[in-house]
Amino acid sequence: MRYIVQPWETWESMNTIASRFGVTPEALVAANPILNSVPLGPGIMLTIPGRPEPELPSGTYIEYIVQPGDSIYAIANRFRLNYRDVIAQNAQIANPDVIWPGMVLRLVYR
Repeated sequence: MRYIVQPWETWESMNTIASRFGVTPEALVAANPILNSVPLGPGIMLTIPGRPEPELPSGTYIEYIVQPGDSIYAIANRFRLNYRDVIAQNAQIANPDVIWPGMVLRLVYR
């Protein structure tokens, strides 16, 4: 399972995030080695150990809220989608190199 760190969450929130998912802070850091080199901050996607990734049926979609530092390419990779498909499915994107936090993207699974 993946979790996106919210704007109000900081390194001090690690215990809260870990307890929310029933894991220890140490297990959370072990599952996310990036935390050894960057501080916990908004928009970072954490892997929650011991929690399976949900599989969405073909043709379904999720709405994703763009976080600071996101790019279409990174979002597509994170959700295992084709970069060009994400652009094609979001007509509101005039320039795929310019997205901003708070923008809502539709991510369609095929």
